[in-house]
Order: sequence, then structure tokens, then C-alpha cells
Amino acid sequence: MENIRKLAEMAVEEALSCGAETAEVKLEEDLNFSVNVRNRKVETLTESVSNRIHILVSSDQRRASSSSSDLSPESIKALAGDAVNLCRIMEQDEYYRLPDPDQLGTAERDLKLYHPGITEMPTDRKIRIARDLEDMALNMDKRILIDQSSYSSSVSKISIANSAGFCDSYRQSYNSVLLSCAAEDETDGKNRGKKQSAYWYSAGTSFEDLKPLEEIASEAVRRTVRKIGSIKPKTCRVPVVFDSITARGFLNSISNAVSGKNIYRRSSFLAGMLDRKIAPPTLTVIDDPLMPGRIGSRPFDSEGVISRQNTVIGEGVLKTYLMNTYQANKLGMKTTGSDGGVSNFFIRPGTMSEEDIISSVDDGLYLTSTSGQGANWSTGDFSQGAEGIWIENGTLSYPVSGFTIAGTFSEMMEDIEMIGKDIEWDTSVVSPPFKIRKMVISGS
Repeated sequence: MENIRKLAEMAVEEALSCGAETAEVKLEEDLNFSVNVRNRKVETLTESVSNRIHILVSSDQRRASSSSSDLSPESIKALAGDAVNLCRIMEQDEYYRLPDPDQLGTAERDLKLYHPGITEMPTDRKIRIARDLEDMALNMDKRILIDQSSYSSSVSKISIANSAGFCDSYRQSYNSVLLSCAAEDETDGKNRGKKQSAYWYSAGTSFEDLKPLEEIASEAVRRTVRKIGSIKPKTCRVPVVFDSITARGFLNSISNAVSGKNIYRRSSFLAGMLDRKIAPPTLTVIDDPLMPGRIGSRPFDSEGVISRQNTVIGEGVLKTYLMNTYQANKLGMKTTGSDGGVSNFFIRPGTMSEEDIISSVDDGLYLTSTSGQGANWSTGDFSQGAEGIWIENGTLSYPVSGFTIAGTFSEMMEDIEMIGKDIEWDTSVVSPPFKIRKMVISGS
């Protein structure tokens, strides 16, 4: 860690010595591992080490950057000179400048981002994990075919330095287990002979964060076989319950809609909506990089701005966009410490179980999958291919597929009626299940 800090500091000094007025450096070293198993045979196994350095310089309100995978002192010196030379021919940009010194810093709390056990685990055990996961699924249901059983891990060392006096680094670990299954649909109907497929996984910063392998295999099998015999639903307008996966997809679009870059470019349906009510009071959306052990946590952002929690939507009111310094300058605001994107972006859980939400629907859809490019956070339009399970009298009844679900993001947020209490903390964007009052289903 001390080595990459020194390299980052050296890069800043080299840029300044070449004539830059300001300099920012991000340096990262990654150790990656992945293994994919099928029919108990290792199909792919990859171990790699990668390095990246990015230098951003400015002079006379002009800025330019250069990047490399070579971290030798000679390469860094040349890279800094290249960035400064390029800067001289760029157009002026009055909005670019470093963060204010009082915004820089490192969160003092222990975020539990690094767990050495991930790198210490022997390769043969990682392979065995993938094989055991496959075996468990095959033993649960004879109809199951395995598309992929995998284990992956990574350790990243990240150092940020700039000419405003900031230089610090941190280390972060990550691992995940994934099982993708298929089953042939032998029921009578249009899907006969078609393979139905689904997956399940678990991820975390430590191996202990992962769910038990049997639980992952069971959920992957369950999600696969429940699709057998699916039919196309009727065209209608009904309540829709988003499961945790589709809710996450919805929230990911919202994260793009509140991005400062999309706001100042006027390519978001939420541009100009600050301090307006856009959802019911039960909806609160938070971006929190200070949650110990979470995948999106970080002590500072990619500019060295100290991490802090941001309430993006508070009780239905749009409170802030997520911005780095440049985006904030363009908007006449202050950075939210969001350079590098969202951290842990989530809907605050409600009080109801998913079963309670489903039981509130007499006739409607339990949405389990969406596909296509129809989630447009720029215009606010939403129209995607979908799969799910039809709800009758508060009970999951039969699988449905081959239809489109449509609405607008504004209407969908305004119509959120119930929010679940459970979150799967396995990505940086997560959400409990929720219910939307009504959406259009375009089927048969």
C-alpha cells in the first residue's frame, strides 16, 4: 500500500514539474481470479494481475488526461509529460478545478473492506466450491442442466493523490459464487422443447458474507423450474410486484437519472426536479459509502472527497443529485463525493414481507425478469420484455412470459404502494421488493 501511495504522489509531482497547474492521479492494482465449471470439468480458470494509472492535469483552464498500465517510474514520468503537452491544445473549460481542500479527506471509521482470507484460499478449494455447487443443483432436480457454476474473487489496491495536498489509499476484496441452470420445457404449449433458464448468486467482501452453497443452488433450481409451462398473459392493466432483482434494475435506472453528468446534460427525466415531490412519503432512496462490509463502500471518492451518506430521495422528495466536483460546478452546486459513481445505492426497507405484498394482490403480476433497452432514464419512458408469475387471490399461480410491461418512471415512482423489508446486499445497487399500483401488460 505504501508503494502505490508513493507512486501516486510521484505522478502528481512529475505533472507539476512538467508545467501543470493542477494534477489528479488515480492508481489501481488488481488481483483477479475466476473459475467456471461444467459437468465437473474446469472449463476456464483465470488468474491475472492488472495495473492502471490515470493522470488528469490542467493549465490555463485547459485539461487533459493520459492513462497506462505501466507503473514504472520512467513510464509515469513520460505519461505526466504527455498529459501536460496534450493539455496545451485543449479548449478552455471554466468549470474544471480541484475540490476545495476542506472537502478532501478519509472517513475514519473501519469500513471492513478487505479480508485477506480471499487471497489465502487455495485454488483447489475454489474449484471445489464451484463443483460442489453444481453437484448440489443436479441432485435437487433431475431436470436440471448446468450452464455455468463459478467462483470468482478480486483484491484491489486503490490510491488517489492530487496537487491540493491529498494522498491516501485503501484495499478492497470481493468474491462471488454463481450458478446458472436450465431445464427443458416438456409441457404442452408454445414453449414445448424450449429450455428455460435462470440463475442465482451471492457476493460479498469476505467469503463469510456468502450464502451457503446449498441455499444458492436451491434458489437457482427453484427459479429455473418455476418457469416451466409459462404462458403469455392477457393484455391488461394490473398491480405489479417487483422482486428484488427487477426492483434493483428499476433502481439502477434511477441512479443514472440522478447522475450529475446526465443532469447537466439535460438527459434525465429528473433534471430540474430538485425539492419536488416525485414519490409517496414511504419512498426514501439513499447512497451510503460508509456501510461497513458492503460492496460499494469507500473511505473517499475518486477525487479524494471524503465519503458521506447522501439522501437522494427523502420521503418522496428529490433532495439531491449525485455529483463530482465538475458536475457540481456546472450545476452551481457542491460535490456530493460521488466521483466514480454510486456507492451503496438503495431503497430504504419498509416493514412488509414479500409474501405480505403478494397476498395484497387479487389479480396481478409478480415480476421476476426484464429484458431489452426500453428503460430510458433520459425520457422517463419504460417498456421492457418481461417474465414473471401471475398472482391470483393473493397467491402465486402460474408462470408467464412473452409479454411487455410499460409505463413511465414518473408514474411508477408515484404509484409505489408497498415496500418490502428484506434486501439482498450483493451489489452496489440494491432494493427490497415493492408493489406498483398498476402498470400496462401487453400480452395476448
